[in-house]
Amino acid sequence: MNKENSSQVYNSASYSEIAAGNLDFIDLAERCELLSQIIIDAHESESITPVLRCLSSYLSKLNLSLEEDMSRHRIMELTINDEFHRTEKWIFADSDLQCEYCQALTSILMRNTCNSEEREVLSGLLHGLIGYMTYELKEPRFGVIDH
Repeated sequence: MNKENSSQVYNSASYSEIAAGNLDFIDLAERCELLSQIIIDAHESESITPVLRCLSSYLSKLNLSLEEDMSRHRIMELTINDEFHRTEKWIFADSDLQCEYCQALTSILMRNTCNSEEREVLSGLLHGLIGYMTYELKEPRFGVIDH
């Protein structure tokens, strides 16, 4: 989902935590993971609509934050002192692409055109993809690299 389309779906100013600008990409990914768990636990499609709107806002902000420089604190947190091997990434290795997939799934769920079984499957896929993305974003990426 491109940034122009996503801005029509959400209004991040509605969520004071996002508007304050204190959250970085890991904080935002963790919030997205929590919101996706709430969606999984919800049984009524009407009750998840506000959560989906909130998730859309967080995903949009996350997508923007992926382009920003990391704070010194985050760099230290993601640095290890030992050697590590870069592993081959799964098909969804690009965090920007993962975020776009999550936005697309959220948008489909917000339309509320799925039956309950489809909604359950798509919600599970959304939760799984957000969980994978969050895990990948928290992985160490700085240190001594073994070639």
